[in-house]
Amino acid sequence: MSHFSTVKTKLSNHECLVQALTDLNLSPQVHQTAQSLKGYYGGSQGQSAEIIVSGRTIKARADIGFKWNQSSSVYEVIHDSYETVPKLGKDFFSNKLMLAYGKHLVRAKAAELQERFGECAIAEETSGTVQTLRLTFAGHQEVKQFARR
Repeated sequence: MSHFSTVKTKLSNHECLVQALTDLNLSPQVHQTAQSLKGYYGGSQGQSAEIIVSGRTIKARADIGFKWNQSSSVYEVIHDSYETVPKLGKDFFSNKLMLAYGKHLVRAKAAELQERFGECAIAEETSGTVQTLRLTFAGHQEVKQFARR
């Protein structure tokens, strides 16, 4: 039977989440206040979220919502697994979304650290399913200069 489920996450950065969803071609709709989700049968089943991926985007009959949980300071995913799993895959939220989110989060943290440690270069490497981002800060490079006499 089709119904919405709420899943706790560790997604806490609004901008990184929206960018990750955009990278995955999910066209997120961002709202200041929570808006009703459209469920399989057309109603919202009382569910709402601030970030919504329309079911039409993935050719599904139910929306995906990301609702801010004030008490835990993270987003919760509200989705209908009967609709999302066949369209996005079983590991979409735990793997694909988290990889895209993590990549943006690392870049955001690197930008913050640049102020303290100098210019930052980011090298990206993928080996199979493992993606590595290597950060090199100018403030940590050893520079030796020798004067010719």
